[in-house]
Amino acid sequence: MSNSIFKNKKLVPVLAFLCAAGWSLAYPLIKLGYSNLNVASDDLGSKIRFAGIRFLMAGIIVIIFALLQKKKMQIKEGKSWLWLLMFAIVNISLHYCFSYVGLGYLPSSRSTILDSMNGFFAIILSCLIFADDKFTKIKALGCVLGFSGILLINIQLGQAMFSGISLRGDGMILLNALCGAFGGILTRVVSKKMDMTLATGLSMAIGGMILCIITFFVHPYVGWNITAKSILIIISLVLISAVCFGIYNQLIACNPISKIAIFNAFIPILGVIFSAIILGEPMKLKYFVAGMLVALGVYVINKFDGK
Repeated sequence: MSNSIFKNKKLVPVLAFLCAAGWSLAYPLIKLGYSNLNVASDDLGSKIRFAGIRFLMAGIIVIIFALLQKKKMQIKEGKSWLWLLMFAIVNISLHYCFSYVGLGYLPSSRSTILDSMNGFFAIILSCLIFADDKFTKIKALGCVLGFSGILLINIQLGQAMFSGISLRGDGMILLNALCGAFGGILTRVVSKKMDMTLATGLSMAIGGMILCIITFFVHPYVGWNITAKSILIIISLVLISAVCFGIYNQLIACNPISKIAIFNAFIPILGVIFSAIILGEPMKLKYFVAGMLVALGVYVINKFDGK
């Protein structure tokens, strides 16, 4: 696939939104997967194993796709493999380990707010590190609008959202968000050292394999209830990971990170909407208002910020 597609000003927002929509759809599908496999809510080992298998398979698919495109395993520097390993560990292994540990100690609404910091951390880091991504008042306004939308879907009047802050809960989710942000930075670095499609596939396969190994130390193996429906769910999640990571990493490699990462603010909004559709969870008007705030933030950054 030509890199020109990932630089096309009309296609970039569409592709970035599709990635956000894909990852949003993954949330209810993961819940369905746990239910069909009979994974207990406190079975951390099975949850990490589930993620490991998902990313290992997705990585293999992306690698096969890259090889069919006749991509060559060309490494410009000897230390590039170390960058690739770091990319896999930070963007996949640590990212999802911190996520699953933190989710076990926090309400889902609070986790969503903290996890959404991923995109905003990425924008700040990118503006600090890369010369082509300057922090401006327009970007600040876009971030405020996006985060306002995320707060709107989660805050309930009369409820204390941030009481009982803990390292194992809030701390783990924030570390997960930081890993996602640093993953975007590493994407830009790795893309200059090897083909990004191959790098994406290898990083997911390596990261998924590490997650599978970790589960042997976290929790003894618990048998899953394998059915045709659970297999279909796993296949769907594998394809979502392969397609979304493949496209998103290319977008990050070819564009200022702030222009792409802001679309991640759609993930919690679309996540609750897809959960309402697929899982029958309640649909509320504020979800659509929140979506409009996020969309406005994305529009402001991409329309009015030329840097």
